[in-house]
Amino acid sequence: MGGHPRQDRSSFDLRLRLGAEATQVRVQLPTVPVRVTGVLPALQSVASAVVDAAARRVERQGKAISCRKGCGACCRQPVPVAEAEAAFLAELIGGMAADRQAVLRRRFRRGIRRLGRAGLLDPIRRLGQMPDGDARRRLGLAYFRQQIPCPFLEDESCSIHPHRPLSCREYLVTSPAAHCADPVRNRVERVPIPSKPSVALYRLGDGSGGGKPRWLPLILALEWAEQHPHPAGAAPVPGPRLFEAFLRELSPGTPPR
Repeated sequence: MGGHPRQDRSSFDLRLRLGAEATQVRVQLPTVPVRVTGVLPALQSVASAVVDAAARRVERQGKAISCRKGCGACCRQPVPVAEAEAAFLAELIGGMAADRQAVLRRRFRRGIRRLGRAGLLDPIRRLGQMPDGDARRRLGLAYFRQQIPCPFLEDESCSIHPHRPLSCREYLVTSPAAHCADPVRNRVERVPIPSKPSVALYRLGDGSGGGKPRWLPLILALEWAEQHPHPAGAAPVPGPRLFEAFLRELSPGTPPR
């Protein structure tokens, strides 16, 4: 992804301290000027490393991660994605075979039509800008009741698992997997993550950082990408500089070592 030749990339070894635990991660970054989509694979690597460290922490406490392949209840939530992730997913689909693209695009359209029939489409389009957390949760539950599967969900498993959004990587539970099918009646115990890479990405925005979190529900990703074919905002900058901005959002005041 990102369209940059391999010789324009460099590898970096990082040691991040988040909370009481340090985690190691190696990332590859484009050295040429790029937008945020160009560094997303590196951000995905960081997110996976952070989540793995959080999982090890709860396992040392005697708990077990109950998420398994074939358990897709969480894939019927209004999964939040950063604007850069929406563009990334549109690019990912655009690189697939024509018949595969057609299948996925139909699923996105079908989900949007169902939201429209339920009277939820306009509110869902505003979900990422709602300041009231309780209102967001109520709308999220209304969405969940529609049981609209993520367009990438197949056989209750993620068909783009290596490229899945950061928020998906962060969603791990230790409660019984069956509880996720009815989160209103059942208690769902999520694995706590001290510094969420997804939130750092939302704050990073177009690469300038420091602004209000910018995200949207995944079901609207293609719609958003079509409406923003040439996103306005910060000019492309070298990948390492973008990555440093992300790390500042991830752990303010704590430089990587």
